[in-house]
Amino acid sequence: MQIMTMTTIDATYQDIFKTVNGKVYLAALTKVDKLTSGQSFLYGKQGAHSMVIDIRLTEPIDQSILQQALNHALKRYPYLTSKMVLKNSSYFLAYNKLPMVVTQTEELRRLGGPETNFHLVDVTFDQQRLFVSYHHALADGRGIMPFVNTLLYDYFSIKNQQFPEIPGINLDDDPMEPDEIGEPFEYLPPVNANSADIPEIDHHGHQLIETKYHLNDRSYRHELVIDQASFMKYAKAHDATPAIAVSIMVSQAIQQIYPDISDPIVTNMASDLRSGIMNEHTFRNCVGSVALPINTEVLTDDQFTEAATHFRSLIRAHKAQKSLRVEANKMACLFKHLDNLSTFTEKQKMMAFIDHVLLNTFVLSYSGQTKLGKYESYIDEMHTYMSGTNGLSIEMLATNGKIFVDMSQSFNSDVYAVTLAKILRRNGIKYQLGEPTYFKTPVDELAKGDR
Repeated sequence: MQIMTMTTIDATYQDIFKTVNGKVYLAALTKVDKLTSGQSFLYGKQGAHSMVIDIRLTEPIDQSILQQALNHALKRYPYLTSKMVLKNSSYFLAYNKLPMVVTQTEELRRLGGPETNFHLVDVTFDQQRLFVSYHHALADGRGIMPFVNTLLYDYFSIKNQQFPEIPGINLDDDPMEPDEIGEPFEYLPPVNANSADIPEIDHHGHQLIETKYHLNDRSYRHELVIDQASFMKYAKAHDATPAIAVSIMVSQAIQQIYPDISDPIVTNMASDLRSGIMNEHTFRNCVGSVALPINTEVLTDDQFTEAATHFRSLIRAHKAQKSLRVEANKMACLFKHLDNLSTFTEKQKMMAFIDHVLLNTFVLSYSGQTKLGKYESYIDEMHTYMSGTNGLSIEMLATNGKIFVDMSQSFNSDVYAVTLAKILRRNGIKYQLGEPTYFKTPVDELAKGDR
């Protein structure tokens, strides 16, 4: 496959590195090039699947304007142009001289290889759908969403020739935070890899019976579009955040489907570890998890509120700086063990559990609310998803008065999505449940093996 070249785009792309942020990025790159925090996504047998943000606009997309917007946005986030190189069985971020080229295509492209000029972020579109694909070894949801917001702001602004002030949007010439490029575990207290414990994954929780019947290399997804006003009215009345409310409702659905289960229903909710580390503004993957169990039936409003309040207390305890630092140190210990192995094969064997891990009962992640002001009206829907995860994984986003819930499964069943929809309806919450779809996000093309 040929490497993409476009003279005009290449010139604009190179201008990124002439900016203040671009120069800061290049100067810092040699000091922060070793990839540590994202290693869980680098040593899988088949490679890592792309994480995708699927943005459905109200009008067809203009390719030339989107390319301009991308080049402008990257002036604020030059580190997202990095490629990944493999040296002595470890991965390093490196300067990528090849441009990031917007392309119209129905198929998502594989990250880290010739299809994307070796980039780890890819921007493509098809008609009115804009796709931002990114590698989880590079960034997590909090790390990528500011870029997505700036990209959308630049696109709508250039298209409309209006550049409104919108709080919370990073503009192209805004300076990066001093620790934005930094490795999350860079300044943690030293950990002795020979004595510290490697983190253990807690499997105690009800296992969905359907997880025993995998779809091989495909995943199955339901899309729920929920009216934000009616949903938040219910959530606030029951002391729940959006993520907590969905978590409890999914647990209620499981209880209704299998009323005789004895093990607790556990939500493994993604958590941001940044406030427990020194590089609090890092864009890199810095995700932990907090287990939220439900041990009793949730049938009444009072029981729902009680569960939500309990979840809040668990999350509050988890977010205490000491707790976050303990979790960050455990992850740092795992990666130090990994770095002490001398060959790629040894590292792959150590991380083999990642390919088969099943977090009971389900996983939930909320990437937050976009803050695009009047430009949100140009967004019809906004979803995020990744194939290849085992069990039930739920991703949430919010924009333009709607909350988008994507339920990705490694098994073919409508029962959880349909039952969740019934619970929403019973509680007076407006929603739309789309037709289920089989899907597969591509695996990366990163170099593998000992070199």
